[in-house]
Amino acid sequence: MRNFWRACSVSAALFTTFFAWELGFFGSLLPQLPRPEPTTFELMYTSILIVLLSIDSGLVWHRLKQGTCPIGAKRASTIASGLGVITLLCPACLLLPVSLFGITLSLSILAPFLPLLRAIVLLLLAVSTIMLWPKSR
Repeated sequence: MRNFWRACSVSAALFTTFFAWELGFFGSLLPQLPRPEPTTFELMYTSILIVLLSIDSGLVWHRLKQGTCPIGAKRASTIASGLGVITLLCPACLLLPVSLFGITLSLSILAPFLPLLRAIVLLLLAVSTIMLWPKSR
């Protein structure tokens, strides 16, 4: 169980730091992404996302140490974390900077579907948490 708590707390600290930077909470300490002030909904979504990702990270690490980690749950957590990062970005705000890398069109197409993508991310994380949760014998 110590493996779970160690991985969970380290990933919680890393995810909190990363999402705080992505939402612009570091002010002038680090370069910021061009985005509007985060809404209350975005802050609640980010908090839930951090909790679920941290629990999943701890469970994956714990199950890997036991040698019983289902590969589908690891992939679902990885996909959900990647989508979680994308759904916190503001596609309209990033059009100019991201256009330098040639992916402007794909981000602007995603803009109307952000609430749906956020729901999918939370659903994927919830399902992977259930899959990773240790079963009683």
